[in-house]
Amino acid sequence: MKIFNGFNIFLNKHFIPTANKIAAQRHVVAIKDGVVATMPLTIVGSLFLILSFLPLPGYSSFIASSGIGRYFSFISDACFGIVGMVACLAVAYRLTVGYGMHELALSNSIIAVSSFFVTMIPSAVNGTISMGYLGAKSLFTGVIIALITVEFVNKVLKRGLVITLPESVPPAISKTFMSLIPGVIVISFWGIVTAILVNTSFTNFHDAVNVIVGTPLRFASTSLVGQLTAVLLTTILWCAGIHGATIVGGIMDPIWLENTLHNASLAAQGIENIYSNGFIISSAAFTDMTIKIGGSGSTIGFVLLMLFRARSKQLKEVGKLSITPSLFNINEPVIFGTPIVMNPILIVPFILNPVIITIISWFLMKWDLVKIPFVMVPWTTPPIIAGFLASGFSISVVLLNIFSIILSIVIFYPFFKIYDAQLAADESDVKKEDSLESLLEEI
Repeated sequence: MKIFNGFNIFLNKHFIPTANKIAAQRHVVAIKDGVVATMPLTIVGSLFLILSFLPLPGYSSFIASSGIGRYFSFISDACFGIVGMVACLAVAYRLTVGYGMHELALSNSIIAVSSFFVTMIPSAVNGTISMGYLGAKSLFTGVIIALITVEFVNKVLKRGLVITLPESVPPAISKTFMSLIPGVIVISFWGIVTAILVNTSFTNFHDAVNVIVGTPLRFASTSLVGQLTAVLLTTILWCAGIHGATIVGGIMDPIWLENTLHNASLAAQGIENIYSNGFIISSAAFTDMTIKIGGSGSTIGFVLLMLFRARSKQLKEVGKLSITPSLFNINEPVIFGTPIVMNPILIVPFILNPVIITIISWFLMKWDLVKIPFVMVPWTTPPIIAGFLASGFSISVVLLNIFSIILSIVIFYPFFKIYDAQLAADESDVKKEDSLESLLEEI
C-alpha cells in the first residue's frame, strides 16, 4: 500500500499538473476539436464504402452491373478526399476561438484554407490539382498550416497592422477589412515558402512535411511500441482522474485517422484488408476496437463482473448503472463510480488489460490471422458490432472482439474479487454498527 500511496503522491505533485496544462493547452484543444470536426466526413465515407462490400450473395455483381457501386465510390471518395482541407479549416477556426478572437474565426479559417491551396499549387498539372493533396495525404500538413497561419495572424494583429473602420460601418464589412492586411501578409508568406520549395526535391510544402515530419511520426505511431505508449498514457492519465483519451487523442488522432483513411483507400480498390497487403494496423479504427471496448481501459468485462458477480451493494449498483453506457463505450460511471481513479487495486487491471489486448490483437493482425479494420464507425457503436463493421464484415474480428471481452473478464476478475470482498466487509461492519446503535437507542 505504501508503494501505491507514493505513486498517488507522485501523480498529484508532478504528473497531474502537467497533464492538466497539456489538456487545456489551446493548440492541443484546437487540433483535437479540428480533427473531430472531420468525423462526419469519415463516417459517411465509411458508410458508403461498407455499402460497396455488403456480404450478400450476388450483391457485388448487382451493384457493379447496375452502376450503383460507381456512385457509392463517388460519395466515399468525395468525403475522404477533402479531409485534409476540412481539418485545416476547422483547426484554424478552433485555435482562433481559443485566442478569444471570435470575430476573426471565419476569416482566419478562409486564410488558412487559401494558404493550404497556395502550398499545393506546384503539384498542379495543366491547371489541375491532385485530389490526393486535399485528403488524408495532407491531413497532418493541413493541421500545421492552420496552426502557423493563426499564430501569424495573431502576431500581425498585436503589431496593430490592421485597417479599422468607423463604428457606423456594418460589422461584417469591418471584420473583412480587419483581416485584409493579415491575410495578405500570411498568404504572401506561404507563397514565398512555396517558391523556395518548388526549387528543391520536395516540390511543395505538403511533400516536405510528409517526408521531414510525417515519416518519423508515422514510423513511431505505426509501431507496436508507439501504440503501447499511447495506451499506457491514456490509462495512466485516467487513473489520475484526467481524460486520457482527450490528451493522447489530441496528439495521435491526426496520424491515426490518416492511417485509417490509407486503409480505406486500399479497401476501396478491392484489396483484402490484411497486413501483408500494405494495410496499417495502428489506426483510429484499431484503437477503438482494442483499448476502448466498453470505454478506455476496455472495462466492459469489469462491468459484467459487477453486474453478475458482485456481493457488495456498491459494485452491484455501479454495475447496473454502467452496463448501458458501457455498451456504447462510455465508461465514466465505471471510472469514477467504483472508483478506478486513484484506486490501488483497480489501477493494475485497468492499465494491464488494454496493453495485453493490444499486443494480442497486433500480432494476430500482423500474422494475417485477423483482418485489419479500415472503416470509421461512430465511437458509440457497441462492441462486436463495431468490429464487424469496421473490418468490412470480418468474422475474424468479431471473434477477436469476443475473445477480448472474455480476456477482460479474466484479467479483472482477481482484482474485482479482492475489491468486492473489501467493500462487502465494510458494508457488513456498517450494518452491524447500525444494528448496535438501534439496540442501544431502544434500551
